Amino acid sequence: MAEANETHSTGFVIARVGGVPIQIGASWLILAAVITYLVGSSSPDGGAAAYGVGVAYAVSLLISVLVHEGAHAGMARGMGLPVHRVVADLWGGHTAYDARLSTPGKAAAIAVVGPVANLALAGVAWVASLVVGTGIPGQILYGIAFVNFLLAVFNLLPGLPLDGGQLVDALVWRITGRREKGLIAAGWTGRVVTLAVVLWFVVRPLLAGNSPSLTSILWMGLIGAFMWQGATAAIRTGQAREMLARGTVAQVVRPVPVLGPGDVLEAAAATGGLAVVVDPDGRPTSLVLPEDAQTVPRDRWGVTPVTALARVQPDGWIAPTTRDEDLTSVVTAIQLSGSPIVVATEAGRVLGLVTVEAVNAAIGAN
Repeated sequence: MAEANETHSTGFVIARVGGVPIQIGASWLILAAVITYLVGSSSPDGGAAAYGVGVAYAVSLLISVLVHEGAHAGMARGMGLPVHRVVADLWGGHTAYDARLSTPGKAAAIAVVGPVANLALAGVAWVASLVVGTGIPGQILYGIAFVNFLLAVFNLLPGLPLDGGQLVDALVWRITGRREKGLIAAGWTGRVVTLAVVLWFVVRPLLAGNSPSLTSILWMGLIGAFMWQGATAAIRTGQAREMLARGTVAQVVRPVPVLGPGDVLEAAAATGGLAVVVDPDGRPTSLVLPEDAQTVPRDRWGVTPVTALARVQPDGWIAPTTRDEDLTSVVTAIQLSGSPIVVATEAGRVLGLVTVEAVNAAIGAN
């Protein structure tokens, strides 16, 4: 499951691939323990070996999830979108990437490649199970094939937070030209899919006179709650983006001096010392704030380099946008960076600074 702009770390790092942290959420240990117990207890005559098979299934599921999420991450990076992390947890997993430069086509490609990777892994595991034949290794390989096939099919169901929902989002986004409409539509289809899954696996057996096991009911309850929560979050995000569409970057951006490492504080005198500092390649890296500039005697501004006062800004503080775009990109930058002030750029050129206060004022005025 690919999650655009998710920013919070949710597990401990087990590896880094191309600088991208691969994390295991603490909740995954719960899933591993449950799988090990269910498999082991289903073969009471198998003893410790049965629980060993359970561990093998848990590890194989982890690998399957990481293959799925790794495919999302690889596709996102291949399309020029920064990837923050890949996480495996109780709910399967997710890939957090920066979608500010995404398009409907990119979003669809990133979404579909995860299930495709699971189908490929299912095919490899199935062929391997035929080669190995009967016995525990063949049983495990067949289980891997079956699980990966189910992961692929389930993730293609057309509703957020599943990958199929990302495809619905991308399709509506492409047709309407508005991402928020895609999110809302995919959120509602996600709710429909959630109800359909619960009806099929819980209500249908009850109506047929069968009684699902308590374990099945609990798992479906957890899965249903997760899916409903994700669908609801998508709807709310879409509605929030509709609100952000009421304003434009031109309404909130404040032009400021753009200074290089060799410039002095005097170059920012017109703004009281407020300035954006860029590296030799022209990329914004830091800020000089008026309160810091005021600590320098006025007669020293002509000889004080801006680098002596510049505060390096957090990752994600640059908002690629245009003056005519809505406020989504700058608000996303505020969320990603955790900073109350970000820099807006257009085609690599600094437009100016945007603050949380300016965004709130623009939204309130509309």
